[in-house]
Amino acid sequence: MKYLVTLLLAMLLCPAGMEAKKKAKKAEVPQLANFPSTATDGQLLRGGDVVLRVRLTLPDDAKNASEGERKDRLKQLAQRLNAVSPVVYLRNYVLNTEKVRPLTFSDDGTIHTTLHVPYAMYVYAHPFGDIYMCPGDTVDITMDAGKKSREESVRMGGTGLSGEVNRLPPEIDKRYIPRQSRYTTSNADSLMAWRNEQLARIDSMVMRMNEGLPELKDCSPQASDIIRSYILASHLEKVASPYQWFCESAGLFQASAKQDLTAFCRSYFDFLAPREKYLTNNPVLMITANDIFFNRLEFTALRPISHGFLIGHEQALQQVCDVLHLDKGDFTSQVCMLRAVFYELNTPGFYNNDNDQRAEAMASVMPHITNPALARQAVLAYRDFVKQTEAVTAEDKPMTKGDSIFQRIVEPYKGNVLSVDFWEMSCGPCRAGMLREREAVEQLKDKSIRFLYVTDDEPDKCNKWMDENNIRGEHIFITRAEWGLLQEKFNFSGIPFHVYVDKAGKVRTEIDRFSYQQLLNE
Repeated sequence: MKYLVTLLLAMLLCPAGMEAKKKAKKAEVPQLANFPSTATDGQLLRGGDVVLRVRLTLPDDAKNASEGERKDRLKQLAQRLNAVSPVVYLRNYVLNTEKVRPLTFSDDGTIHTTLHVPYAMYVYAHPFGDIYMCPGDTVDITMDAGKKSREESVRMGGTGLSGEVNRLPPEIDKRYIPRQSRYTTSNADSLMAWRNEQLARIDSMVMRMNEGLPELKDCSPQASDIIRSYILASHLEKVASPYQWFCESAGLFQASAKQDLTAFCRSYFDFLAPREKYLTNNPVLMITANDIFFNRLEFTALRPISHGFLIGHEQALQQVCDVLHLDKGDFTSQVCMLRAVFYELNTPGFYNNDNDQRAEAMASVMPHITNPALARQAVLAYRDFVKQTEAVTAEDKPMTKGDSIFQRIVEPYKGNVLSVDFWEMSCGPCRAGMLREREAVEQLKDKSIRFLYVTDDEPDKCNKWMDENNIRGEHIFITRAEWGLLQEKFNFSGIPFHVYVDKAGKVRTEIDRFSYQQLLNE
């Protein structure tokens, strides 16, 4: 009887003990306290103008120079910087679009211009770096010509939230942002061990934030939310990046490896759901994260969403939620759905250029966009898209700088069918596409077709990989400014992006991505 009582007590207590262990295990995942600490200002989610003011300063050895000498030196510095094409990239990472605004220094070493942003956001400006811009603010940049590195020479400030956020990143970047490094391995265990190390850093960072980062002590609640999201988004981006390299090298992106890819995705990104509130289902990301962050998530953890046109956008979202146990209202998933749809809308050849099919694609996505700010962006952007497609044809538009650059690229191959592929080394799908295309390039080498691979990366960065992988074709390297103007011409942001040119030199948009024979026969 004694043993029976003991056994019954053990049976009764066992579930309670197991439940306690589950709760303890769940409690091990730190949650970001007091976040978001304030509601996002509605003005930050709407478009508006930002004034950008840049001023060059001379090094200390010019202090005793005459006024005339100082003016001459400023003029020389301005001309030198203008030669490297200063430019601002206004990336609407929600809609997967980008506008490029060239900048020009005046002879007195200053820039004064007004930019329009679709919402409060980080923008990249060459050669200054990332700049935070809020509608209605002024951003001030001082560039010290006596300093060698950008970190030392560039100082940012300004009015309002823009000024507050821009004054912080130099300290924040040094102390809290993980250094980006390319991690490649063909060993899944090694990659998972590395992932666990990065995950421990994320959890440690969250606990430090809960204790209070000293740099944010005097910040406004909005600035604190933005900086904390910025730090955590940078950590998540680093964890996601090598996943794509591994899947590519292991052949998991092939159709035959679908089950293996799903299983590996589930195990690699199983940390997202317990941390969803501040890593992915975080509305502050709209005014904090950048295009690279959403691009990484779109083609790694949320990969089915980027291929929604193949299986249906609703089914793609459901697949992501089922595999990763994310909420259907997950903010990052909604952003990536919009990015995927607008990439399709703006890519020549999708939906056979049929406006009814485009409208159906948009209608299939909108019920899942539950964030009001995202829904507003989508509606306004689709309205603008319809206006553009119903406007005058491309042939009626005046020649732009982007037109001239593209004409210069294709002119040497006049009379051939051209497949023009825009790519970068950091883009896994770009490299995978080039590897798949090798066979076609070899088979068609004696035909009147040329494969042009256009990139803004440095040749030294690309040539080794291309040589090792026998990537033939025409390799064309352009500047970042030229790349931006071509993005503006063809209205693309995501890559890989393809353009086709027929033998008469006309850009063709109606052919299937790999249907070369049609143009060769014309």
